Amino acid sequence: MEEELRCFVCKEFYKEPVLLPCGHALCRVCAVGLQNHLPEVDNGSGTATDYQEADKASVSSETDSGVVCGSRPNSFAGTTATAVYSPAAFSLSCPQCNKQVFLDDNGAAGLPPFRVMRTIVERFGGIIGAPPAEEACQMCEGERRAAVVRCEQCSVRYCAGCRDAWHPTRGPLAQHELRALGTTCPDHGSPPVLYCNICIVPICQRCLAERHSSHETQPLSSAARAHKTELSQSLQQLSEQAKAMTEYIQLVKGSGDKINESCEELERQIDQACTEVTRAIDRRRDELVRAARNSRSQAIANMRSLKSHAAQKLREATALLHFSIEALKESDHAAFLQVGNILSARAQETAAGLCSSLDPPPSPPALTLDIEPVLRTVRTMNFVECIPPGAPEMAVEACAARGCSCTLAWRAPKAPAAVRGYVLELDDGLGGPFREVYCGRETVCTVDGLHYASLYSARVKAFNGAGEGPYSEVIGLQTSPVAWFAWDARCAGAEDALSLSADGLSARAAGWQPRVVLADQPLARGLHYWRLRIDTYDGDADPAFGVARADVARDKMLGSDALGWAMYIDGSRSWFVHGGAHGGRAAGGVSAGRTVGVLLDLTRGTLRFAVDDRAQGEIAFTGLRGAFYPAVSLNRGVAITLEPGLQPPPELLMANLAIE
Repeated sequence: MEEELRCFVCKEFYKEPVLLPCGHALCRVCAVGLQNHLPEVDNGSGTATDYQEADKASVSSETDSGVVCGSRPNSFAGTTATAVYSPAAFSLSCPQCNKQVFLDDNGAAGLPPFRVMRTIVERFGGIIGAPPAEEACQMCEGERRAAVVRCEQCSVRYCAGCRDAWHPTRGPLAQHELRALGTTCPDHGSPPVLYCNICIVPICQRCLAERHSSHETQPLSSAARAHKTELSQSLQQLSEQAKAMTEYIQLVKGSGDKINESCEELERQIDQACTEVTRAIDRRRDELVRAARNSRSQAIANMRSLKSHAAQKLREATALLHFSIEALKESDHAAFLQVGNILSARAQETAAGLCSSLDPPPSPPALTLDIEPVLRTVRTMNFVECIPPGAPEMAVEACAARGCSCTLAWRAPKAPAAVRGYVLELDDGLGGPFREVYCGRETVCTVDGLHYASLYSARVKAFNGAGEGPYSEVIGLQTSPVAWFAWDARCAGAEDALSLSADGLSARAAGWQPRVVLADQPLARGLHYWRLRIDTYDGDADPAFGVARADVARDKMLGSDALGWAMYIDGSRSWFVHGGAHGGRAAGGVSAGRTVGVLLDLTRGTLRFAVDDRAQGEIAFTGLRGAFYPAVSLNRGVAITLEPGLQPPPELLMANLAIE
């Protein structure tokens, strides 16, 4: 509490505290030192008006304490009555909130005393110096003390000691009225007895009659009690917040202890890890040294073997040499000729094989120690997380499904665990098992190639060096119930083949050879209906409409191979075609302006056709499973326009249900 009892300027306990309109306090001397004199101007000028308006604003501000400032006798905080404002002579800026206050000729000396602050400071023994003259005892000798009562008959103020000594409540003085001193009306000098709820100021009876007769008032004690109750409630909330702050400080202190313990444990782990690495290096060094020594021993052994072999060869050659020399000394020619040829052959043979049979001498090992991988590993040694991350939070507002793709976004889990990446998983749209569709550091992912009319479930988890965290909540994403597609631009060929319009919906062929065109995306799930409008038809064309696999033959009529399912139709009848076989002939043909509808029900595995949204024959094909591309085959004399994403005609749906 001591901070509240010290002046913001001099940092000492308040001496003669005064109250500013903003609710802050200053020592009277400090307030006088902070005020600035304003230049004198004409009362009728615009500058004086500005000062007056600013003065009025400072008195009536929402932070006003409600105390009437004696320095402005004509100004009342919050009053709605018309008042005459004197020109401002001084200005003062509150050092705590920087709010500018304009004062009259009395300046800061005329600010009202802050009695509550003075009382609290006195209670805690912080007041130094004599009270103001208007509040001092008139009977004290020497240093004057603050007066506590005033005799209405004697018109004298007494402190507690002088009251007991000079004005006892007995004898002739017993009939005198001793009134306790406190806040008085700055205009009339009488004690306030009421509180104006409109102007938010204490008032006396004369103030009530002069300015506040039409205002809502209440007894001063009731108003003080209500304000004290309100302050008590505010203090209760402040106390709860202070308690929470105390708990937070204790938590922070506890976190500091945990951090110290964790860092000490981490240092021990580093020492242990480095010791283990050093031991491993020592063990590897011993192994390499042993290997080097073994290599040296082996090389020395080989060297000795070669030396011994060469020495033996040399001894044999030397012996032959000496023997031959002695033979040359033989004087008996017949005896010499008996062995001369033999010795000559042996000498030649020995000379030819003496050096050629020798192995090259051993060379020192051309090896060095490769420590770069170890150094690279040491340089890349770093900390890894010991706590897996928490669960990411799905950003539902940013997730969306459009057509056969969906975009998912999520938020990183809360600290403290770090995140190295995320794993996004989707199911198959039928409630099956989840499968991974993305792994990386981004928090947004778009998944394409999904099935139409499917409800996919998605979830995401984070991971770091310590492992994987828990999954996020599962969210559902519904793909489009109908398929929107166009003709695949890759099917367009040369001038005598297919040509497509810019929007990819219209197609025509230039030659008599049938050409197959496929849609740009397959259908593998759901119920789909699309129409093909006959733009031109000359009666000699052979169009076929249906579905096909991706690798269907492109230069034959649709349905000629086992990868196409189609209905061939001319001007008067139609057939169902698959694998080159025809069947299901039905009456009714097409002409320019009519439409051919295709109903692919992949839930039941059926394919059905319609002309002008009326069924053309029975169900054409059943047992269809997998992915199918909408397809047509065209030749010269016919042009069509695709109309995808339509609702099936009720007649076709009812027929399907009836057959089922």
